[in-house]
Amino acid sequence: MAVYADILVITNFIVDYFLLKITSKIIKSPPSVWRNLLSALFAAFTSLIIFLPKQNAVIEISMRLIFSLFICFICFGYINLRRLIRASLVFFAVTFCYAGAMTAVWYIFRPYGMAINNSVVYFDITPMFLIGFSVAGFLIFTVTSSLFARRHTAAKLCDVTLVFCGKKADFKAVIDSGNSVCDTFTQRAIIITDAKKCRRVFGELNAELYPEKYRAVPCSTVSGGTLLDGFRCDGGKITADNKTVNLKGPIMALSGTPLCDCEAIVNPLDCP
Repeated sequence: MAVYADILVITNFIVDYFLLKITSKIIKSPPSVWRNLLSALFAAFTSLIIFLPKQNAVIEISMRLIFSLFICFICFGYINLRRLIRASLVFFAVTFCYAGAMTAVWYIFRPYGMAINNSVVYFDITPMFLIGFSVAGFLIFTVTSSLFARRHTAAKLCDVTLVFCGKKADFKAVIDSGNSVCDTFTQRAIIITDAKKCRRVFGELNAELYPEKYRAVPCSTVSGGTLLDGFRCDGGKITADNKTVNLKGPIMALSGTPLCDCEAIVNPLDCP
């Protein structure tokens, strides 16, 4: 069957957009809309390898891993190599599962208008059908992951140290699997902290005193969206299970309400 490059790129752009959305939910690091669109566009153009001769499994997997690395760099930014590799492997796994499912459909049903080469799937179907199918898959994953997350409410503890203007503070923190707050622009780690303790250690904290360090942090809660006062620290670290991760310029976000049974909340993606 004939494969048209424009249809290939457009359909894979739509599919890759939702695959990246699923990846961001798994790693709990939502990118900005523009990053998501740009990385999906780059991923769509990598689908043009369907026109290359069929590669052996080693070359095919190697190409996919390299592509995943660049795609996740565009989508999620770079903080450290460990974080980038983790995001890339998750995206690779999500893409691999998708390609595997499509390959199974192709081998079993041999549908007209569908072709697979070098793990790239080509659909000669109406755009509305593909969009509807992709949206439905994303919604099913979102609902399923939410229900699954509610069954795993046990919180894991860690130690957090933040350095701000030469002063150091230690926090007993909870690694919250439901916390996906991150700095959209710089991809720095955001630590939600007890405001009273921060002011007790670091003194008065407001945008007028530290305009160059201030950052308003958008945060969604069960009661709706809000903005937290955030301040860029000089440095910090997270220690869990006798492993330590050093943080480069983390954002100290002051909680608007008292934290229960802890002094800080961290994103699992920032932990060792």
